[in-house]
Amino acid sequence: MESKDARNRRHGLDEGAPRIPDVLARGRFVAVSARIGNDLTGHVCDWNETGLLLDVQDPSGDATGQEFLPWHSIERVSIEEP
Repeated sequence: MESKDARNRRHGLDEGAPRIPDVLARGRFVAVSARIGNDLTGHVCDWNETGLLLDVQDPSGDATGQEFLPWHSIERVSIEEP
């Protein structure tokens, strides 16, 4: 049986490729595009199999509160590099 690392190398992924627990770590700044057309930015509070809890910021950078986004409502999550 082929190891996960061997499969990743075969598909062009290097060992340093990010993993979801790393890129969605608490405090990471992300931009989220929701299927209903809303774009949100903010810091990850938490996530699990049901969705993403985000500490939302408005365009000026002011915090506006937390929002829970179910995964089925999310079209894309863009990760901001630290």
